[in-house]
Amino acid sequence: MTVLLLGFEHFLEYDENPTDLLVRQLHGKSVNGHPVVGVTLPVDYSEIEGKILAAIEAAKPALVVGFGLAAGRDKVTPEKVALNYINSKMKDNSGRSLEGVPIAPGEPAAFFTNVPVEALVGELNRESIPASLSLSAGAYLCNYTMYVCLREARASGFRAGFIHVPCHAEWVAKSGKQLPSLPLATIVKAAECAVSYLLGNGAS
Repeated sequence: MTVLLLGFEHFLEYDENPTDLLVRQLHGKSVNGHPVVGVTLPVDYSEIEGKILAAIEAAKPALVVGFGLAAGRDKVTPEKVALNYINSKMKDNSGRSLEGVPIAPGEPAAFFTNVPVEALVGELNRESIPASLSLSAGAYLCNYTMYVCLREARASGFRAGFIHVPCHAEWVAKSGKQLPSLPLATIVKAAECAVSYLLGNGAS
């Protein structure tokens, strides 16, 4: 079973994105004997869906896990639901912002993840990784990615989830910003633990 991991490139003032670093580190490795494909997505409304669909088509995964940066959060936060909604003043990397529009007009208003995120939170905490459940993936490109992945999961039969992570401590130290953080090694460990757990546990 192939595992597809999705991260994001730099955006706004975050010139180093821990999710880009983690998918690069895990790309080409295996978890529980299953190959991992890591793909870094563009922070661009006009490109992101096509990149997601191409990555899914190429990998034909059994499990897709997206990762996004949630600067300001102090824990790893698996997401429960994605909304068919974009509403953010933050610009993408092409300079575009969208407010109050659907991702996919006429499609379902929301999708719940089909992986057991409540149990995953418990597993991460048992592995000494601070984690809690999140009921909002926001309304920017992370939520967009989660929505597209869950829509495709229902059409194709794979499992899919999305996990937000804090800033990585190494970047916070260099930037001088006052933000909660975790070491990059801990963030990568969280990703590996999540994939390992989800491969061994069924749908929620």
